[in-house]
Formats: sequence, structure tokens, C-alpha cells
Amino acid sequence: MPPEVGTYTNVWATDSPIDLQSEPISVIRAAVEGFAVALKVGPYNSYPGYGRFVDEGTETIQGKADISVELPTQLEPAIAVSGTKHYLLYDVVETATTVDARICEVAFGIYQPHPTHPRKPYEPADLRPVTDPRMLSPEGHILATPEMWRVRIERDPERTQTAPSSTTTMPVTGEKFSEPERYPNRDIFEGWTLKQYSYESMQEPPCNDWAVEQYPMALIDGLGLVYPTNPIDASYLPTLPPYPGWTHGPSM
Repeated sequence: MPPEVGTYTNVWATDSPIDLQSEPISVIRAAVEGFAVALKVGPYNSYPGYGRFVDEGTETIQGKADISVELPTQLEPAIAVSGTKHYLLYDVVETATTVDARICEVAFGIYQPHPTHPRKPYEPADLRPVTDPRMLSPEGHILATPEMWRVRIERDPERTQTAPSSTTTMPVTGEKFSEPERYPNRDIFEGWTLKQYSYESMQEPPCNDWAVEQYPMALIDGLGLVYPTNPIDASYLPTLPPYPGWTHGPSM
């Protein structure tokens, strides 16, 4: 990954017996993770194939209507973050050719270790005291509002995946399996079409309740999930190993 992305990791969970490393669910994961990287360095510098995947999804009028996630035409300077971002795959409808998923994105665990300018409300938290009322709840806590994603993909019958899935573990003679990587190094979007792609900040009980399970020190007040201290303390925001992460094979 480009260094300006930072060292943060992504950890996924599900509330149902779903294989997070299956091909279609891996595409869902990459679509969501790839957006965070694209915000920093652009879609074609994000996960391999991400830029094409999103562009092709918006080629039709229907696609433009259902794909509401848009990247700014001019990117702001990237903000490197540390810690861990948690995702909960909590509502999935999967058929032989489609996957329709809702995902909680909990950014409570990521922060700017070395901020370079006064923080804006939409930027990741940092470790400085917050006095701006736009970033505080009525009770004076720093806000950590989860995002709720809706992603729907469809298998493209005219395009097949010619390379092994980037989540497939490839044993090397005489070596142990490697630890999971933070990002895929090959295009795993090939063979899939993006049909719906949207997210919004909202008070979502499944997201808030699940976030507190991951971070027991977090609080829920009148505006939802909030940090327990002001300023935020990095000691309760560790960088965890990625899960399930990605296995690197030969680059294509």
C-alpha cells in the first residue's frame, strides 16, 4: 500500500455462518476496504481492479442511480492512520449469481498518530483535545458514528476469473503459511459487476451494540457511539492483525 495510507488494519466479523474468504464475500470486502484507500490515493491506486470495477458499475443509467458512493474529483492530502477498522457483515442475501450485503463500518479504532492540521469533522480522530461542537455529542463526548454500507454485486457470465482467488492460500515447499496480508495484490473483482454501492452515517443499533463488544470502553449516548475520553487515548486503540486478511500470490 502507498505509505500515505498508514498502518491501520481491517478486521471483519459476521453474525451468521458466512465464509469471509469465499470468492463473492471477498469481492464485497475488497469493495468496501478499497473505498477507504481510494479516498486517500485515488481509485486506480487503490486495490487492484478497484477503479475499473467502480467505473464499469456506473456506465448505465441504472448503475448511476444505485451507486451513490462518489470520490471527490480532487483528493485532499492523504491522512495516514493507525489502529484497526472493524466491519460487521450483518445482513447478507446470497444466490448462485448475486450477493446483497449490509455492513457496519466502525472506525472507532483508527486514529491519526501524527496530525498535520486542525481536524475537520469528517476526518479520522486524532489524539488532541476536541472543543469543536460539531465533533462532540451534547454530553461532550467525541463522536465515533458508524457507517452503514449496502453493496450488491452480480456475477458476470461473460467474464470469468482467470487467476486464482487472492484469498486462496498457496503453500510453498518447505515453508509455513504466511500471516494474512493487509490488502490483496491481485484483481479479485474480475468476473463481478457492481450493482449497488452506498453508505451513510447513522445511528444503527446493530452497529453500535456490536462496536461496544469490540471496544468495551466505548460509550453510547444520545447521538450513538462515542469515545470515553477527551482527548482520545491510543492505549485503547491497538492495531490488531488483519482478519481474515488477504493471501498474496503471484501478481498478475
